[in-house]
Amino acid sequence: GGSMLKKVGTEARLEVEKFLDSKVFLELFVKVIPDWRSKKNYLKSFGYDN
Repeated sequence: GGSMLKKVGTEARLEVEKFLDSKVFLELFVKVIPDWRSKKNYLKSFGYDN
């Protein structure tokens, strides 16, 4: 399920904490777009423009 999201959140939090030299609380929001893999405009916005 959410193991990749947890990893991304943890790594982002650690980088922000290092940058600010302070502990932070990072809240992530995920928006699910049905069938996004077959929609070219979404793929392009993620950097996949082949």
